[in-house]
Amino acid sequence: MTDFTMRYVKKIKFFIVLLLSCISLNTLSEGINIDSSTVSIDYQKGLINARYSVQLNPTLEQALNRGIPLFFNLSCGIIQTRWYWFNKKIYSSEQERKLTFNPLTRSYRFYLGSVYVTYNSLSEALLAVGQVSNWVLGEGNLLKKGEAYQATLQLKLDVSQLPKPFQIDAIANTDWTLSSTPYQWIIKP
Repeated sequence: MTDFTMRYVKKIKFFIVLLLSCISLNTLSEGINIDSSTVSIDYQKGLINARYSVQLNPTLEQALNRGIPLFFNLSCGIIQTRWYWFNKKIYSSEQERKLTFNPLTRSYRFYLGSVYVTYNSLSEALLAVGQVSNWVLGEGNLLKKGEAYQATLQLKLDVSQLPKPFQIDAIANTDWTLSSTPYQWIIKP
């Protein structure tokens, strides 16, 4: 009787360990994932709010801590889908985000354009990199009422802004690629 139950207990233990290892691999995944996204239409202008969770792999974290700035590119595009012809590009824009480390003060600095904010920990700085707040989509009558538009939002590491030796290494090494999957949704003003 005990031999019969011990066989099944061993199998159950194996499946529990397998399940826990799959869960832990998902929680430790590196990269950029979108947590939430909203678009509000106000006076024919669109405002995007989104939150990405950004996790650096050990290679990128080591490079950042050694003084190499990391540039992130946030891109948004809006197209009007048409059944009778090619899709019409309505809007396209990019934002450059920069993350640096200052070894003297042991602080991280996040740049959005010419404005910067200093953070004491890497996790706080990565939260700022992944936060998109009230990004205005175009000017004036960009979106027409009653039409359907497809919007795309993506955040990725801009490898072209790295120093030249790291750009060469990034061609052959996948540790330097960090990108979210393009997030797409339909806008109907």
